[in-house]
Amino acid sequence: LWELRDRPQLRAFVERRLGALIDHDRQRRSKLLPTLEAYLECGGRKTDTARALHLERQSLYNRISRIETLLGSSLDDPDTRLGAHLAVRARRLLRSDD
Repeated sequence: LWELRDRPQLRAFVERRLGALIDHDRQRRSKLLPTLEAYLECGGRKTDTARALHLERQSLYNRISRIETLLGSSLDDPDTRLGAHLAVRARRLLRSDD
């Protein structure tokens, strides 16, 4: 990802994968993107994610449901999780250059 950080295709990839989520958080001042980041860092383990975010499990499930709706795919799908994880990491690289 580091080698691709200056390419517009990487920014476009992040926008395709996370744009709806970023826009939602910005407009509603919500924390769905940090929730997704924590979920991915916890390897998709919901109990660990809820604990890391100091949330009730049902609150986490509600957030995950909203995330999946905005992304248009299920986080149970390994390809979706991989794409989201790459996009989250790429976004960090892009933001460090801003």
